[in-house]
Amino acid sequence: MKKNLYLLPLLLLMTLLSMSCSNDGPERVSPEANEEESHDNNNNNETTHNMNIKITVGNQTITATMENNGAARDFLSRLPLTVTLSDFNNTEKIFYPDPALSLDDTPRGCAPVPGDITIYSPWGNVAIFYKNWSHSNELLKIGHIDNDGVTVLSSQSGSIKVTIE
Repeated sequence: MKKNLYLLPLLLLMTLLSMSCSNDGPERVSPEANEEESHDNNNNNETTHNMNIKITVGNQTITATMENNGAARDFLSRLPLTVTLSDFNNTEKIFYPDPALSLDDTPRGCAPVPGDITIYSPWGNVAIFYKNWSHSNELLKIGHIDNDGVTVLSSQSGSIKVTIE
């Protein structure tokens, strides 16, 4: 009988823990809710997280909204960045960050649509898709180009130099 009394609190604790650990998938940060997220107390330093980026292509500027995951945060920590995007497979523009981005806390697998910013984990390259592509567990989504920015990228042939900030 005494053994059963010890099991009841243990079962209750396990039930509560399993309920608090549920995960409904990756969190997408909405531009409106997270343009600037500030925590301000009189005696504390202000911390600001901006999940939006600007990509300058020639004299045009496009915007993107980053995912709230480890690889996206690592990417954001390296900005501003000037890179050369190479066309790959007439489907995406790619570059290789150096060093490679951390993939910690980043959900694996996506079926990219035009505008998706991903990492192809075997090669470590960042890929900005301008055409649909099939699902791959090796692709990790870190952001998405806003509005008609994809047209700006896809209209550029060959390699293009861009500034990301």
